[in-house]
Amino acid sequence: MDDVIIIGSGPGGGTAACALRLRGLRVTIIERESHPRAKICAGGLPPKAIAALPIDVSRVTEQKIERIRFGFRGRSPFELSFARPVVHMVRREQLDRLLYEKAIGLGAIVRQSERALELREEKGVVTVETDKRRYRARLAIAADGAGGLGARLLGREGTRVCPAMQIEVRARPELQDSWAQTIACDFGVVPGGIGWLFPKRASLSVGVCAFVKGANLRAALRLWLDILGLDAPKPFEPRAHPLPTWNGRRRFSRGPILVAGDAAGLVNPLTGAGIRRAAVSGRLAAEAACAYLAGGAVSTRDLAAYDRRVNHELVCELRRAWILARIFYSAPALFYRLAVANARMNPWVEQLLTGQKSYLEVFAELLTGRWPARKAEGKAGQRGTLVH
Repeated sequence: MDDVIIIGSGPGGGTAACALRLRGLRVTIIERESHPRAKICAGGLPPKAIAALPIDVSRVTEQKIERIRFGFRGRSPFELSFARPVVHMVRREQLDRLLYEKAIGLGAIVRQSERALELREEKGVVTVETDKRRYRARLAIAADGAGGLGARLLGREGTRVCPAMQIEVRARPELQDSWAQTIACDFGVVPGGIGWLFPKRASLSVGVCAFVKGANLRAALRLWLDILGLDAPKPFEPRAHPLPTWNGRRRFSRGPILVAGDAAGLVNPLTGAGIRRAAVSGRLAAEAACAYLAGGAVSTRDLAAYDRRVNHELVCELRRAWILARIFYSAPALFYRLAVANARMNPWVEQLLTGQKSYLEVFAELLTGRWPARKAEGKAGQRGTLVH
């Protein structure tokens, strides 16, 4: 019998596995696909996400972003430039493969191409039934995404699943070059949502997501490609995927089963980002598991520390992001002008992107009217300019 079974080998499961093996625990990872596996993801890693992962992401970095171009339905463009990279671009299949290799190198057992069908706990023992065999452990970490067993275990309450759609575009060389070290974000191309462009080494990841109901994502994606001046691939076959955004959840465990990452609904409700919180929740789950197993406790109440720490380290931030999202997406055209393309307020955007400030700090300053001061160009390392 293992100490811990982990379902899923993405940022949440991979980070948890590495942390557990460094503590000497016996770990088996169940992964329904085989690495390298295709994964729909824009693939942007800001500095905080890089710091949360137990791997050297420079090995799989394809672009380092120094400029962000904002717009609203292709109009009112505003660009932020940075003296140093603020986002590292990766392909998720390569990032997850690196985590998988790190976990194996530390001694974790990985069962690939094996689908977990049932997850249950009886008398202090967790059982995972797959399409091939049965596993037993003292504890399980479910990091198997928005549609996995972990998400079903917690239920839908406290999470809102927002639709997203993405396509890879191989642009003409001149267009590919024009997006070097630059990402785009448009707040009007889809009602109540975001359109994005993230450059990779030889292609552009272009996508849209909606935080309100009723959006026609296929039409929005075609419009976004047209605004960008990109030819839609033929056949036009974008890939859809869910974004399980936080919407009030406070519980992330059930007995000796801890749920992490997208399965726990920890995606940012303002931006749709989730890699950093997946990695952090994976680490917190591993730390809670180590404390529980080392103490030889018979009560799963000891694992309530996991819920407390997720609420303290992640949910406090997500609550502020949720409030800002409710405000922003209620009238995105207005708040785009007031916040993103406003020279007085966009320092907050810069500070959030570069990790200088958290949502908690920005929210407190917003409520108390402590407006951020513009720093002189060259000192802060960033600048905001209207693009004509």
